[in-house]
Amino acid sequence: MSKLKINSVVNKTNDGSPTLLRGATIPSGQNLNVVGNVNASGIITASSYDITNINATGIITATSFVGDGSGLTGITAVSASKVYAFNLIFDPNPFQS
Repeated sequence: MSKLKINSVVNKTNDGSPTLLRGATIPSGQNLNVVGNVNASGIITASSYDITNINATGIITATSFVGDGSGLTGITAVSASKVYAFNLIFDPNPFQS
């Protein structure tokens, strides 16, 4: 296997970052460290992210979220009375032992 060691990669006019026409792959167990901004379009797949801030347009899908969710917006909450009603529907005798 050959290795190419370089200090920087720029586009062909030397005025910005390169375009990776067929994408890029980081081997398992390795890190991609970025200082600055990441602009992406399409689908991004990763097993975990360690990000301070993220701005997204579109759909974000996750198997779990960590934190109390106090900063989330645009989410419809279920009222306590609806929770009580659902409990009665699914367990009509909740106080019976």
